[in-house]
Amino acid sequence: MQKTYVEILYPGAFVSETEVRPVDSRDPAKFQAPEGCFGYRFFDREEVVSGDEVLAGKPKNYSGTHYFGKAMTVDEVKAQVPNSDILVRNMQGNGWDRVVKTRCGNFQPLTSLDTIVAEK
Repeated sequence: MQKTYVEILYPGAFVSETEVRPVDSRDPAKFQAPEGCFGYRFFDREEVVSGDEVLAGKPKNYSGTHYFGKAMTVDEVKAQVPNSDILVRNMQGNGWDRVVKTRCGNFQPLTSLDTIVAEK
């Protein structure tokens, strides 16, 4: 059977920390994100019950990431973020048109599948 999960993203020392929870729906309006996270995304996984075990397949069908924060272009980063030389070079070198400055203060690249969630 296919099950749907949410991967919740938290700031980490070098890479993002994650927490995975099962959910009934991929609808962002039905998911209450924890306050300390900066974003989340949904995925599916096939699971088979075999005796006492649940055998889980690889995650698939990832959604875009739903971020809490503000989208910024390279020009906005240059104008608004002090000491942004490394971020600007990363944006230009990786072809990122926009990044998001998350509510936790970190920056993440934005793809066409990603969305910015309005804070309640």
